[in-house]
Amino acid sequence: MISFEEALDKILSRIQPLGLEKVPLLQGLGRVIGEDIYAKRDIPPLDNSAMDGYALKLEDIRESSKDHPVRLEVIEDLPAGFVSKKTIGKG
Repeated sequence: MISFEEALDKILSRIQPLGLEKVPLLQGLGRVIGEDIYAKRDIPPLDNSAMDGYALKLEDIRESSKDHPVRLEVIEDLPAGFVSKKTIGKG
């Protein structure tokens, strides 16, 4: 029997990395990202992610793209510690 390290070395010496493939964001489920991605700007602009966020419905953005952006309505600005009584509707 060979050691774990030797077995791992044998495996790693025989495998080839897969190439990169660009797919639309919504088709990326179950895939592994091949390179780092960076946002053009910080959203939210403050470093307080424990309290900042957005809620939306996937069906409202499913058909969006760079060439066909969608516009969503902000229905509430909710301070930290408060619970909304509203529900998210279409759009």
